[in-house]
Amino acid sequence: MSNNFYERQGDHHFASSSHPTDQHSPHQNHNQIHDQHQNAQQNPYTKPLIPIQPRKRKRTSTLAWCMTLVCSIFWLAVILCGLAVLVVYLLYRPKTPQLKIAAATLNAGYIDTGNLLNADITLLANVINPNRKVDIYFSYLQMDMYFQGIMIGTQVIDAFYEPRGGANLKNLHIITSAVPLPLQVAQEWGNGTQDGGGGVALHLQGRFRTRWLFGRWLRFTNWLKPGCEILMGPPPNGVILRTNC
Repeated sequence: MSNNFYERQGDHHFASSSHPTDQHSPHQNHNQIHDQHQNAQQNPYTKPLIPIQPRKRKRTSTLAWCMTLVCSIFWLAVILCGLAVLVVYLLYRPKTPQLKIAAATLNAGYIDTGNLLNADITLLANVINPNRKVDIYFSYLQMDMYFQGIMIGTQVIDAFYEPRGGANLKNLHIITSAVPLPLQVAQEWGNGTQDGGGGVALHLQGRFRTRWLFGRWLRFTNWLKPGCEILMGPPPNGVILRTNC
């Protein structure tokens, strides 16, 4: 037993001497950090530690402030204009003037030398202002007559003033003289205007320059293009068979 006891003590002494402890004192840790820092300074390939400095705020330039101010003023003006238009619309409820055909007559209409159109058309146009609070001044009026997309005549009407809720009748006399037509279009005109024919479909296109009067101070200028489809019977007393404006 004495021998086993001494052997165990020897083994214990050998194990304790061969495995030193991993814990170090604070003084030893400080020395190690100091040595590492000194080695880093002596090694030329080691990058030095650069301290991080806080970023400095850049001052906003005067130009940026001016651009911001201009954009703010612009959008404010757009919003105010939109509100003003909305208020005017809700207050006056403007409506587009109307064009109606009260009467029309195809006095003459024939094809000469194959494809040349000659025609005489009279119309009574009614220009209506349907607004209750808005007066309209018609400074320019032009009426163009078309057949199958080809203009065959035009007439300009004198300017006039149309009060709110008013209507104005205008006489139109459109004369067509030797207007060339494609052969197929000329044949359609001839078939429609012969005795017992079904008539011809005409298109009256207006072009109005109007000035809207909202009270005493507010004015608004606008171009309008009203139109009417007219189906007229054969001449010489070709009356309106159907109209759509």
